[in-house]
Amino acid sequence: MDTMVSDDNLSSSLQTTLAVGGALALVAAAVIHRHKDKLSSFLVKDFAIEEMNQDTDWQRLTISAQAQGCSEARIAASLGSRPLLTTGKSNTDDRLYTTFYEGFQIGKDIAAKRGDGKCLGYRVDRESEYQWVSYEEADQIGTEIGSGLIQLGENNGQNTFIGIYAVNSVEWMTTALACHFHSMVYVPLYDTLGEPAIIHIINQTLLKTVFVDKPENVLALLKLANQVSTLKRIVLTKKLPSDKDLEIRNKAKEVGIEIMTYNQLRELGQSKPAVHHPPTPDDIFEICYTSGTTGLPKGAILTHKNAICLVQAASEFFSPIFTELETLISYLPLAHSYEQTIELYCLCNGFKIGYYLGDVRQLADDLACLKPTLMPCVPRLLNRMYDNIQSTIRQLNPIKRFLFNQALSAKSDDVDKHRIKRHMIWDGIFLKRIQQRLGGRVKLIVSGAAPLSPTILQFLKRVCGAYVVEGYGQTECCGISSCQMLGDPTTGNIGVPLGCNMIKLVDVPDMQYFSKDNVGELCIKGANVFRGYYKDEEKTREALDDEGWLHTGDVAKWVPTGQIQIIDRKKHMFKLAQGEYVAPERIENIYIQSKYIAQVFVYGNGYKSFTVAIIVPDS
Repeated sequence: MDTMVSDDNLSSSLQTTLAVGGALALVAAAVIHRHKDKLSSFLVKDFAIEEMNQDTDWQRLTISAQAQGCSEARIAASLGSRPLLTTGKSNTDDRLYTTFYEGFQIGKDIAAKRGDGKCLGYRVDRESEYQWVSYEEADQIGTEIGSGLIQLGENNGQNTFIGIYAVNSVEWMTTALACHFHSMVYVPLYDTLGEPAIIHIINQTLLKTVFVDKPENVLALLKLANQVSTLKRIVLTKKLPSDKDLEIRNKAKEVGIEIMTYNQLRELGQSKPAVHHPPTPDDIFEICYTSGTTGLPKGAILTHKNAICLVQAASEFFSPIFTELETLISYLPLAHSYEQTIELYCLCNGFKIGYYLGDVRQLADDLACLKPTLMPCVPRLLNRMYDNIQSTIRQLNPIKRFLFNQALSAKSDDVDKHRIKRHMIWDGIFLKRIQQRLGGRVKLIVSGAAPLSPTILQFLKRVCGAYVVEGYGQTECCGISSCQMLGDPTTGNIGVPLGCNMIKLVDVPDMQYFSKDNVGELCIKGANVFRGYYKDEEKTREALDDEGWLHTGDVAKWVPTGQIQIIDRKKHMFKLAQGEYVAPERIENIYIQSKYIAQVFVYGNGYKSFTVAIIVPDS
C-alpha cells in the first residue's frame, strides 16, 4: 500500500504532538474558537517562506467563474472576455515566447537572476540529499546529446523521431531538451503499453534510437528486434549492474542493435558540437501515445504552440501564488501529457524540478527531502493520503481526537473565505506533522485524471495548508483544459476553461442530453488542441470536427455558479440483453474509491443480461 503520508512514525508523532500542551491546548482551543476573528491577526503567522501565505489577489485571475453558464453566451464566456492565448510570457519576465525552445532560454535567465540557477534535481539513494543540475548545465547536456545524435546520423528537423523509454529523471528531460534544440520529435514509451503497442509505436514512427533506463526494458526491446526493423541503437540512461550489462551487450550483438551509454553519447557530442536548429510554433515536439481501452494506441500530434499557449494560461491562472522560487516534485509519469505540460510550465518560469527516486511507495521520503511547493496528483494517491490520516485519527483517544477536529473546524473558516493561512496553533502544533510529510512548503496540489471526492478535497484543503484544486484535460489538448479557480469554494466540478481554449456542450440525443438544458458532450477548441493522430486520419476525423472542436466523449453540464461538472460518459457504453445501457466507467470510478481495490475492469455485451468485473485487490 502507498505510504504517502501515514505510517507508524506519523501515527506516533501525531499522537505525541496532540499530547503537547494537554489541558492548556484544550483551553486555548476553546478561547481561540470563540474569539478567532479578534485574535486572527495575532495567531496567523507566515510559517513558510516565499510569500506563500499572502492572501491571493483574486482580481488577477483573468477568467471569471461567474461569467460562465449562460447557454446563449457559453462559448464567448469561456474566453474570459478576451482573445485566446497563443504565446507565452513568464510572470517575472516581459519577453514573449512562442516555442518551448525560447521559453527555456527565458526560464534559464530567470533562474540566473534568482541566484542559484538550479533546474533539475535528483537523489543518488535514500540517504542522500538532492543534487542539482543548473539551467546552464541542462542546456549544455541537451546540446551535447543533440550533437551526439546528429553525429550518429539523426538529422535536424521534423523527420527525426527519438524514443524515450524511462521513468522521470534528469536524463529524460535533458533528452527532451536535445530534441527541442534541434526540432526533433520525441516519442515516450512506458511499461503498461505492452509488447504489441510498443511494436506498433516503433514501426509507425520509424524509431532508430530509443533511450532506456531499466535493464528489463532493454531486454524487452532486444527481444522484439526482429519485429522492429528500424531500431538501430539503444542509449542506456542509467548504469546497469555488471551481470545485466554483459547479458544485454551479448544479446544486442546477436540481434545487431548498438548499445551505448548516455555519457558516451555526451562525449560524442562534445567532440563536434552542432549548432541549434530552433523549432517554429507549428513544429511538432512530441507524438504522445494514449494507452486507450481497446485496440492499438493512438499517437496525438502535439506542437510547440499547443504546449506554450497552455503554459501561458497556467502562468496567468496561478500567478497570484507563484514566484520564481517554486519547486515541483516530479513523480507522475512523464510519458503522459499532464506531467509533461506541468514540467514545461515550470522550466519556462525558472522553477526547480526534483525527481523522485522511482518508487511511489517511498514518495513521502522524497517529499520530505525536496520540500516542494507544487505537487500534481491523481485521486488514487490523495485517496490513500486521506485513508491513512483517517486511520491515524481513529487511533487517537477522545481528547486528542477532539483537539484534531477543533483544528479542522478552525481551518474551515479560512477555507470558506477562499484563503490559505498557516495558523500558529492549528498548523503550528496540530497539523504540522501531516504538512511536514509533504515537505512543509506545499502551496498548490492539482488533482487530475479522475474525479476527486468532495469530502476528500475539502479535508485536504484544511490539513495540508495548501490550495487543492481539480483540473480536467486529455492528451489531445496537452493534458489540461479547465481547472478550479484558487478561490472556488465549490466541489464536485472541474472548474472553468483556461485562457487558451473554449468549451461548449453539444447535444447527445441518444442519451437525452441537450445543450439547451446546459448539458451535453464536452467539446474543446483552442490553440492547445492537437493537430490530429499520427498516420490515422479516420481516428482524427472521429475526434475533431470540421470546425476544429475536440469531442471528448465526456458528458458535462454548466452548474449555476459557472463551473463545469462531468456527469456521464458518451463513449464506452454497451447494451445488455434486456436492452439496458451500461456505462462501465461510472461503475469503475465508484469501485476504485475503495481502499481494497487497486484496479477494476467492468465488461458486458448484448448476449448477457448481467455485467462482470475483474478486480485487482490492493496489497
